[in-house]
Amino acid sequence: MDLVAKYFSADMTSTESNRANTFYPPADLEMIKQTERILSTKLPKDYVDFLLQTNGYEGQVGQSYSIFTPVDKIEEFTQLYGTQFFPWIIFIGTDGGGDMYVIDKRTNPLQFGLLPFISSDEDFIPLGDTFEEFIKHLYDNDFWTTTDESNVVD
Repeated sequence: MDLVAKYFSADMTSTESNRANTFYPPADLEMIKQTERILSTKLPKDYVDFLLQTNGYEGQVGQSYSIFTPVDKIEEFTQLYGTQFFPWIIFIGTDGGGDMYVIDKRTNPLQFGLLPFISSDEDFIPLGDTFEEFIKHLYDNDFWTTTDESNVVD
């Protein structure tokens, strides 16, 4: 199933909600390849496919508000937010609040996840090694829940 249709617009039921979502014209494949050369990293295929459908996005992904950076701004924002404290990230977007959407270059395969703007390396929340896994977590808004049932009080 098409990732954009499944997570970025399928949950929108009203015309008013659809107006809040902004899709951008597709990225150029050469621009993506140039960004990969600058970052010395091959971007995951499903993320590249997303950029080839919409070069950036702003709006709802399920219950999460999301802003995805156009490919021509990824290097600039990666430098701005990553170079000094997080040289291992590729900045791909934000929740519009306190969290960055990043790709962790320290792992193989690469990991998508959340990193607070004011944080340390240990604050990275991995949310999948594919863009779709990452988007599904944003869509379901399930990344703040704990799976440690030993803390449950009856």
